[in-house]
Amino acid sequence: MEANAAGSYVSPQIPNKKEVGKILKGSEKLITIRGIVIPADWDEKGKAVAAAISTHEEEEYLIDKNYKGEELLHHIQEAVEVSGIARENQDNKTITVQKYILRKQG
Repeated sequence: MEANAAGSYVSPQIPNKKEVGKILKGSEKLITIRGIVIPADWDEKGKAVAAAISTHEEEEYLIDKNYKGEELLHHIQEAVEVSGIARENQDNKTITVQKYILRKQG
């Protein structure tokens, strides 16, 4: 991760802006969302082992456990902007993170 001039942190692998919102196979599409990283599951010791993004529109996206998703476990309760592949089924929404930016709150 590298810091930009505004003090936010950007992960590598930034998707092309023209690709965001693009419909992929089935119910998959590239999206960018903003929200807070929240815990979604815990181990027997109470440590968060899964996370989700709670958006300002009151939607919740479970974060896939790829490398970038695992990194976000270290940023619980932080504001983020996440780009990635979203999938939706009748039970939940999931995002496979390709890029994220930590945002300053307030």
